[in-house]
Amino acid sequence: MTDANAILSSMTISEGRLKHTLGVAEAAKELARVHFPALDEKTVELAALMHDYTKEYPAEKQFELCAHYGIELTEEEKTTPKLLHAKTAAMIASDRFSLPSDACSAIYWHTTGRANMTPFEIVIYLADYIEEFRDDPSCIKLREFYKKAMQKELDKTTALYKTLVRSFDTTIKHLLADDKLICSNTVQARNFYINQLNAVTF
Repeated sequence: MTDANAILSSMTISEGRLKHTLGVAEAAKELARVHFPALDEKTVELAALMHDYTKEYPAEKQFELCAHYGIELTEEEKTTPKLLHAKTAAMIASDRFSLPSDACSAIYWHTTGRANMTPFEIVIYLADYIEEFRDDPSCIKLREFYKKAMQKELDKTTALYKTLVRSFDTTIKHLLADDKLICSNTVQARNFYINQLNAVTF
């Protein structure tokens, strides 16, 4: 497996994207320490550094990489190429940098989420949303929501799941407001974690 310097030195991303990427790495390590201490911190950092590796590639290159790696695309993905960077980055993480499968899966699902995410997937997904440098109002609100939930809830998992649900709700609201397609995986993820919370409540 590679190291952080090898990934960082090979990146072709903007200064702003790099700042975000480093923020995700720090947030992911903190989330892992708090919620899933069994996760390997170094591997969490490497996955976080890789999560937006292809984010700034043009759509044509994304489709070329998908074809190269045999990634089958849904109709949603074909019309929303901005989702593809998660898949192509995951493949490069495995092929070029030899990251383990759980790390690559976390990269693969970091944009949409999915039902019943692994601990690693949760960490990268949520870190991408709440890292300290994201200044979009929705990200700031979610970051504050998570902090308050962690203070309020006796159970840290409940705080985590409530934050996940809030993140999915936020994404869905934005997509609805912009008349854009909503990825079915995001809807399924929202419903799954609502059911998880209801199971705890009752």
